[in-house]
Amino acid sequence: MLHLLATLVLGQTSSTYIQRDDYGVPHIKAPTWAQAFKAAGYAVAQDRLWQLENSRRVSRGKMAEAFGPSFVASDREVLLSGYTDEEIRAQIDALNPRLKEAWESYAQGINEYINWAKAAKRLPKPYADSGLEPEPWSTLDSAAIAIRIGQLFGRGGAGEIRNMALLGYLKTQPAKDRVLDVLDDFAWQNDPRAIPTVPSAEDPLARSFPKFFSPKRPDTERHIAQLPNANLFELLPGLRLASLEESNRVAEARNVLFKTGSYAVVVSASRSAYGWPLLLSGPQMGFTTPSIIHEMSIEAAGLSVVGLDVPGIPGVLVGHTRSIAWGLTSGVADTDDIFFSKISGSDSYSYGSETRKLVQVKRVLRVKGEEPKEVIQMRTHYGPIVVTTSGGAYFSRRSSFAGKELQGFDALAGLWDAAGPSDIAKAVERIPLTFNIFYATSKGDIGYRYGGLVPMRAPGLDPRFPTPGEPANDWKGFVPKDRMPFLLNPKSGVIANWNNKPASWWPNFDTPAWGRLFRNERLLSNLQGKLSIQSLESAAWNIARQDELGVVFQSRIISALDGVRLDEVEGSAAAYLGAFGGMNLEGSQGATIHRATVDALREELFAQHTGTFLSPDLFRIAAQPSVMLDALEGKTTERAPADYVRELFDRFQAEAKTIYPRVEEQIRRQSASLNLDSLLKGLTPS
Repeated sequence: MLHLLATLVLGQTSSTYIQRDDYGVPHIKAPTWAQAFKAAGYAVAQDRLWQLENSRRVSRGKMAEAFGPSFVASDREVLLSGYTDEEIRAQIDALNPRLKEAWESYAQGINEYINWAKAAKRLPKPYADSGLEPEPWSTLDSAAIAIRIGQLFGRGGAGEIRNMALLGYLKTQPAKDRVLDVLDDFAWQNDPRAIPTVPSAEDPLARSFPKFFSPKRPDTERHIAQLPNANLFELLPGLRLASLEESNRVAEARNVLFKTGSYAVVVSASRSAYGWPLLLSGPQMGFTTPSIIHEMSIEAAGLSVVGLDVPGIPGVLVGHTRSIAWGLTSGVADTDDIFFSKISGSDSYSYGSETRKLVQVKRVLRVKGEEPKEVIQMRTHYGPIVVTTSGGAYFSRRSSFAGKELQGFDALAGLWDAAGPSDIAKAVERIPLTFNIFYATSKGDIGYRYGGLVPMRAPGLDPRFPTPGEPANDWKGFVPKDRMPFLLNPKSGVIANWNNKPASWWPNFDTPAWGRLFRNERLLSNLQGKLSIQSLESAAWNIARQDELGVVFQSRIISALDGVRLDEVEGSAAAYLGAFGGMNLEGSQGATIHRATVDALREELFAQHTGTFLSPDLFRIAAQPSVMLDALEGKTTERAPADYVRELFDRFQAEAKTIYPRVEEQIRRQSASLNLDSLLKGLTPS
């Protein structure tokens, strides 16, 4: 009654278009787009106003203004790498008129609820706790959130700084004479054993895919010789800036988007237990309360869409209409490169025979209880500078989609009108961000499209390292839209993806993401025979718990445990490993020992040659399971036997006793909740 009275008094009508089901999900039915999206904004504000507040502040670098100096690092990162308000507004103005109206109406709806909540004294409690009142919502707020999400989910690459740091680190390790061998093992370009989304036998581009330059050893050596001097301490801040480390940390703490991933499965009518297609889209954005995502349906003139929205961004991003259903996963394509330019004076740099001025973008960082601070973002023509080295170089980040992020959301809105595969293809071709799009239609088609602007790089360069900022090395256009991986109605009747390689011919470029061992293998193994809704639910349940390595190393590890016979040693580590079925269930002793032993195996194989990369987490990232398995099988380098890894499996087996102390220490670090005394009593072999 209070809500109805306030609505009448304040003249607010958006709530009249909102109905909620038994789960509280808002269903919006309105005569016009403007009314529908105004109601959508109102409904989201009802559900998530405090989350909206945090999301816009993280995205626009305004956390410290409200919450104090502890948020300065996050805000500085955003201001050093992001767009000005004028640049964001230009993206909004470039939206098609229908979508721009939706965004403006959505902001009006949020403000309508803010005004009601203020008048009714119903603002979320954290406002009072923080001494805040919500400022009016604007399309700039929505656009900043959308740009942040697009850059987290829809970009890849810029790993060149990491690889340059890796190169410098390896030069200090015992394998320094084989640095490029180690680099090729740890940062490989293309592994034909990796399972792609598009099976090679059904790849429509198998004979006409774009030809990417693949560097040989002399190319790599020439490229490395051009790199400017830079030490690890200069590179690491740039690496953190390029990965938005600080703002992601704050986002996680404040329950707004910080993590990317996602899996999807689409099943044809012939493989479906029901005779019609099925689609499962599983966004992986972390587990928070409230959730990162929201649900709604919207019906208006010419629009009927149901599914997932992200608070702050108008419309459904993953869902279905009466004609199609679609899902998204992050594409992980290499859309970003680091270019380095020679410093030429205090405010300029060299580009070929030219001397160009740096662009200075001055921003204001406001801090609660303190004087405002000035943050100056420096740019070359490639993009924001992320590293300035004492060796006389600027490192800039160039993004293929710079200034076009909102075009991606405009393109996704095109799916709301799509009737079939050709309409979907046209919408996906307009997406500048890198996404995997999966769909099923009411007519029975299923398909997959790989979207994004992927650069075609100059020949002769190694894409793993920063590019010399010279005209000859500039990008040579982008992968043609009709040469991006796709698949329509495969014979297998199933298309599945877990951020894996799109096609067999697609390289890793600067980030060794896809190898012979990858998590999509677990997803595919759970999709056998006729599939039902329950089958897909079961697959989702299983892959959330199955160990990423499965039992790949289990038999090797067990046989290496100094010849211990499992039937003779009750309560030993080997016995627990023998009972480990590959499921990471809470309290599983076998799973704990398995993870600890794999970590110890990694250390045994590589540490004395490559070091441990300064931390266990970095060591795990560098020495991936695919590299470990290759090392065990003596396949770590294509050109010659990997003699920098002499201690392969035989040595591991012969000296297994040296592994036990490390296993015990790993277990103590990984699982303090277990009863370690009983768990470890059988660790030392007799």
